Amino acid sequence: MALRLKYGFDGQIDLDVDPARIIASRPAAHPCGSLAEAVQDAATQPLEFPPLVQGFVPGDRVVIALDRHTPRAATIMAELWSLLASRDVNASDVLILQPAGLDGVRLTDPRGELPADVRSQVQWKVHDPTDPAQQAYLATTAKGERIYLARELVEADVAVSVGQIAYDPVLGYRGTNSVFYPGLSSVEAMSRAHGVGHSELGPDDDRPLRQIIDEISWLLGNQMSLQVIASGGDDVADVLAGAGEAVFRRGKQLLADHWFVPVPKRAQIVVAAVDADAAGHGWNQIGAALATARNLVTKGGKVVILSEMRSELDSGMQLLRDSRDARNVLQPLRKSAPPDLLPATQLATAADWARIYFRSRMDTDVVDDLFMVPLDSDREVHRLLTGDTSCILLGGAQHVYGCVQSSESGA
Repeated sequence: MALRLKYGFDGQIDLDVDPARIIASRPAAHPCGSLAEAVQDAATQPLEFPPLVQGFVPGDRVVIALDRHTPRAATIMAELWSLLASRDVNASDVLILQPAGLDGVRLTDPRGELPADVRSQVQWKVHDPTDPAQQAYLATTAKGERIYLARELVEADVAVSVGQIAYDPVLGYRGTNSVFYPGLSSVEAMSRAHGVGHSELGPDDDRPLRQIIDEISWLLGNQMSLQVIASGGDDVADVLAGAGEAVFRRGKQLLADHWFVPVPKRAQIVVAAVDADAAGHGWNQIGAALATARNLVTKGGKVVILSEMRSELDSGMQLLRDSRDARNVLQPLRKSAPPDLLPATQLATAADWARIYFRSRMDTDVVDDLFMVPLDSDREVHRLLTGDTSCILLGGAQHVYGCVQSSESGA
């Protein structure tokens, strides 16, 4: 059975494996046709909401809360602007507001596809959670927590949440309301939310932070949302718009259609191809793919990560590199809570469970120090797949959620 897996920016490999050995095989999701048309269709026929254009009137101060690393954000912003322009909303009254983040990835100006005369008037801002003057009190939650959000968001006439619905180790699902909190709040809120996730929970299990986020959105009075499902690469598979709850509900179904991989048992080898996406090609993507592979591979089995990564090591990865044992680094990681806590923990956990082979552009000594075996060529990947071992093959593995759906979990 031949399967082409794309990885990195332009890498690809054709794997020819006996179908009898394959437990599951999932290529990356395909992009939709015209994204501009998909956005317009979603906005014209939204879920449980009037056409989005009816949500705006001249003079509105509009804040588009745009989640970090939303695929094809510039195209989405251009199509949203066409809706606003049709309602005579002034370009100077529109703010594209993006949350703060800990990933260190530089954000690209999302106004790139706006008409030139509009681009200079529409505002774009990345929230600064360290500046109390940029925050305004919203309300107090049912549990007594005082919530502060970006002042522009609290004072807006209309707010639209824009982002992608995706699996998230801490929230279960990212999307819709998660753009608001904690990234558009304070440093304290971001610190409280900074964690390693819950490996024992599935995406649909209750997550306290997700419940707080949804309550905050209700307190904000937000109703309108436009969300996408990522495809392979920096592209979009589906677009949804409408009432936040309806979009979130339908988005989770579409996400499962594209990226959920249930298997009857674990495989002896998992090949996970990681391509460059809207967030780049770094440790966050590698960590997410490792977490999925850890769920699907047998104890002591093999995980093959295909990438073209050459990222530097942040403090968490450096802590892992300096450790003699992958398991022993978990407690120091949690204690120090570095910005790359999540991917460093995902790598350490996977390395403690299985043998990891890493195709990348990194120095082989660094890869060795991170408890992985460096792979220098596709030939070495093919060699690992010879024999009669059971296999799972994944494209766009950083987007996948995989689990064993039987009495055998092996964990």
